[in-house]
Amino acid sequence: MEKRMMTLMLLAATALAGCGGGDNVSAPTPPKLLTNIAVPNASSPPFSFDIGYVEAGKYFLTDRNNKAVDVVDTRSNTLIAQIPGPFVGAGATTNESGPDGIVGITGTNTIYVGDVDSVKVIDTAAQKTVNTIAVSNSGSRVDEGCYDPDDHLVMYTSPGDSPPFVTFISTLTQKAVVKLPFNGSSGLEACTYDPASKSFLINNDGTSANPDGELDVITSSSVVAGSPSISKSFPLGKCGPAGIVLGPNNDVLVGCDPPAGDPLITLILDRSSGAILATLPFGGVDQVNYDPASNRYFLPARHYVTSGTAAASGFSPQMGVIDGTSRQLLFKIPVGTGAHSVAIDSTLGQVYVPFQPGAAGFPNGGISVFSTH
Repeated sequence: MEKRMMTLMLLAATALAGCGGGDNVSAPTPPKLLTNIAVPNASSPPFSFDIGYVEAGKYFLTDRNNKAVDVVDTRSNTLIAQIPGPFVGAGATTNESGPDGIVGITGTNTIYVGDVDSVKVIDTAAQKTVNTIAVSNSGSRVDEGCYDPDDHLVMYTSPGDSPPFVTFISTLTQKAVVKLPFNGSSGLEACTYDPASKSFLINNDGTSANPDGELDVITSSSVVAGSPSISKSFPLGKCGPAGIVLGPNNDVLVGCDPPAGDPLITLILDRSSGAILATLPFGGVDQVNYDPASNRYFLPARHYVTSGTAAASGFSPQMGVIDGTSRQLLFKIPVGTGAHSVAIDSTLGQVYVPFQPGAAGFPNGGISVFSTH
């Protein structure tokens, strides 16, 4: 009997080891810095950049210093082109600067790029601008955007206008089709398209009902009908919402950049009900992203401070890495000054995070490349 019990125990231990159980459970692997890519004219004045996007082995970054979209080959991690808009470049304020948000139309060699008063359409194969879509004449930037492939629509925000508004553009005609003003809003941030509910989700900086931010839902059917409207609004507490990305299952992650004095947080919500599923002690971010291959979120936080409370100075930029299943913060990885943009090549397992000069290990402006795990 004793011998039989010992055999069973050994078999159980072997089984646990084989499936990652017992004492042989491996700890999560942190991302590693693979290389830094130099960008011309990125050191002085400090590198002014905005949103990044990856498709088909190319990383695209909106670069205000060079008034261009930078193109990086993700296999060699070399800068291979800089596509002119023409763009306004770095203006007196961020709201007067471009290029800004970038949206890729998957499989078409076409990207849409926000600029001051307009959206540029770029043919990435020909490496040239093929259309300019006028949005306003206020002198304010057209900022963040997102793509609805079901209805062939791109939505772009104009957060600096009064009131802020969004513009819906047909990718079939490359023309603006309808606008939606956000009366009473203090500004608009990133958006994403939810194919499950066929809705646009957009971060609203603040309203009278939710002064520190809310997540607004716009059904694509209302846009197609020519009368876009907000169908639901989810309060975000003291968030100061900035970045947004869909995660696994029905999750949506909202990256927060709260005002000084409030806790630095990240929220994960159920995107149907708005229920907050997790509140994580990390924040100070802008663009966020999710990698389905590693099941991880990546959040570069230019405004992170070690105290965990938002401040106006004393930043120690870090990239938060969050597990998509457990919704737990796994790692904080040092990144360069001003890091607020992130794009992922899931095929190669690489994360792209541009930065300004100044931080230890990141002396000159450029683009950091990290592994996903």
